[in-house]
Amino acid sequence: MSARLDAAPKVVRQEALPLDCGESVVVVELDSVPGRGWAKALKRVLADTEGLESTQLRCDGRFAYLIGVDLDQRGTTHRINQALAAASERTGGGTPAMAPAAAIPAAAAAAPPA
Repeated sequence: MSARLDAAPKVVRQEALPLDCGESVVVVELDSVPGRGWAKALKRVLADTEGLESTQLRCDGRFAYLIGVDLDQRGTTHRINQALAAASERTGGGTPAMAPAAAIPAAAAAAPPA
């Protein structure tokens, strides 16, 4: 395997969306397709994280879907970010920092005029 496939993916962006069934999903876009080890590590971390125990993980290409997230609970986003970091640490990839600025569209990276 190449070094890129073995490395933990970096988070490009996250978005929370309500589902028709009343639950919510957090969509995490990654800079590369995650390996099985990373996905398994994230599942274990989610199961051990308070408030995310019942969250289901589905990976499809460069996207990870966290289904059943309670967005009304305080600190949910922080716990998700910590879970992503912990999964990356468990697979030896370090913290899943945001992708380099080159991967972010120029309009999104530009600061608003002062």
